[in-house]
Amino acid sequence: MNFFTKYTSLFLFVFCGLCGGMQAQDQQNTDLIDSLSTVYSQNVYNNPRVAKTAALQWLEQSKALELDLQVASALYALGNLGNISGDYQSTLRYTNEAITLLKSIHVENGLAACYNILASGYKNLGRYPEAMDSFIQCLNYAEKTEDKSQEANAYQNIATLYLLQKDYKKSAENLDRAANLYREIGDDDGVLTTLFNYANILKEEGKYKQARKHYKTVLKYREKEGNKAVMAYVNINLAQMLVQEERCEEAVVALRKTLNLLEALHFNSDLVIVLNDLGLCESKLGHRRAAISAFERALKIGEDQALLPYNSEIYKNLALLYEAEGNYKNALKFYQKGVLSREKQNSLDKEKYVANIQEGYETQLKETRIKLLEKEQKLSDTELQKAELTVKRQRLIRNALIAGFILVLTILVILRLSYVKRLRIQKELSLQQEKNAKQKISEMLKDHKLSVIERYQEGQDEERSRLAREIHDGIGSDLASIKIAFEHYTENHKDDPQTKRIAKAISNACLDVRSLSHQLHPLPFSKMGFTSFLSDFLNQVGKKSDIKIQTFFFPEEEIDQLSDEILADAYRIVQELINNTLKHAEASHVDVQLTRHKDHLNIVINDDGKGFQNHKKNQGIGLRNIKERLQKVKGTLDIDSRPGHGTSITIDIPIN
Repeated sequence: MNFFTKYTSLFLFVFCGLCGGMQAQDQQNTDLIDSLSTVYSQNVYNNPRVAKTAALQWLEQSKALELDLQVASALYALGNLGNISGDYQSTLRYTNEAITLLKSIHVENGLAACYNILASGYKNLGRYPEAMDSFIQCLNYAEKTEDKSQEANAYQNIATLYLLQKDYKKSAENLDRAANLYREIGDDDGVLTTLFNYANILKEEGKYKQARKHYKTVLKYREKEGNKAVMAYVNINLAQMLVQEERCEEAVVALRKTLNLLEALHFNSDLVIVLNDLGLCESKLGHRRAAISAFERALKIGEDQALLPYNSEIYKNLALLYEAEGNYKNALKFYQKGVLSREKQNSLDKEKYVANIQEGYETQLKETRIKLLEKEQKLSDTELQKAELTVKRQRLIRNALIAGFILVLTILVILRLSYVKRLRIQKELSLQQEKNAKQKISEMLKDHKLSVIERYQEGQDEERSRLAREIHDGIGSDLASIKIAFEHYTENHKDDPQTKRIAKAISNACLDVRSLSHQLHPLPFSKMGFTSFLSDFLNQVGKKSDIKIQTFFFPEEEIDQLSDEILADAYRIVQELINNTLKHAEASHVDVQLTRHKDHLNIVINDDGKGFQNHKKNQGIGLRNIKERLQKVKGTLDIDSRPGHGTSITIDIPIN
């Protein structure tokens, strides 16, 4: 037996919010019912006996309190449990009761779930036409109540139905529908279930390696959840593949492990199938006593469960094993039982065959009667047609006149609508042209503004460059000459303190002039190292003031590799912000941080000064210069400041 008929019915107990309509009920009673439903859901896959006891108490308590929706929920729970444990007759009984009750109280929520469980029960009993009818009902109610979860469950079960009929293509198509719906609603558990059924298709096609891979994936997740029922079914399929591959020794180990799981769960109908496979493997390995023990144990459970197809096969296997042992008495006994079992099974098959023929005959008889009624109707219609012919001619003339009038009226309406439509299109075109013209003017103004800003900044840079040259070549040269002349003049007065102070002052002036010229127009940063230059500048600022400046550059090498244009903008921005801090912030500590990202350079400057109101309309020239520079390179500026809480400025300059 293949176990794809089992696992797809193992959906969590979600009944579409069936009991959401309950409002004013006695709190104590509803708490008891809630606790029973919780016990059921916690034990349904790991301890079915406890789950069944809780569900029966749930049903009894709900009936006593006349809570129809809770009664329906409890009936559904018992039907679902029957599907899981293999008691399919109870599935049909309880689920049909739930459907009848829901329809009687005119509640549609939950019917999709009920029909899904009912269809699974029919499918597991081999009643495929009834199963398909129930699945179609499930899909109808799922679409009506917009329950995509049950719609996906139905497609998944239909896939297993086609798999039982070995129509692998249709089975895979329905699994794809189910998987897409599960993904749409974010149901990972449902997607995992479809993976199990894909493995079943691969197993049926003999692709054991691929099937085994999918089974193990499902088993891994179910072991984490502690879902023993699904673990058992996955292990059964893994063991069956070993049996089909005639890897009997490995199969025996896997089958015994599966037996332990099934015994703990009390899944008797599944125990028969596993014991039958175990007996076959032990027999092939020559372990006759172990095989006989497995078959007899399976037979005892099989007789209780009335599993005729398995009983006849087990009788035959036991007869052969006892014959091999020389125990002809038992061999004859089981041989006779096997014959009787096969005859009984054949009798049932014949009854089904006769029933199908009878159903076909009745269908054909109904069709014949319908045809006779149609012929009688045609004879009556002929007489009526003669009487109606005259009336039709008169109607034809009248209808022609009406049609002509309607045609003329329609043409007039169409012409009118066409004219109105043309006027509307012309108006829309005019408005669009006006909008395009305004947009073009706006873009031109924006481009002009950017051009003005660019020329202004270029003029600033040229003026800085000119001033730097003037300072370096003029004042710098003069100070250098004065320094040399003073050194010659004071050769004989080197030890004089006044002479030393004047020499040091001249040296400091030379350094300040040189630093000022470099700040106004620094060398290309690619030649001198941007981070080193900026660090020197900030250190000099810190030495000349009472502010402690701390720098963070990451990563320095990658920052230094940026283009001179970007680094020049970054330098001017940092220079302007530091100058603003010195003038206005009254800060004692400043952090300067530069970080290169993949597509932009990030600059963050924090101070612990007095802060300011960020929404001030009149901003200083320095801040306006920074904004214009950032506008040119499409950068961004964010200022976070409040009076008494310091200032934090964040700037992003695009690299590309």
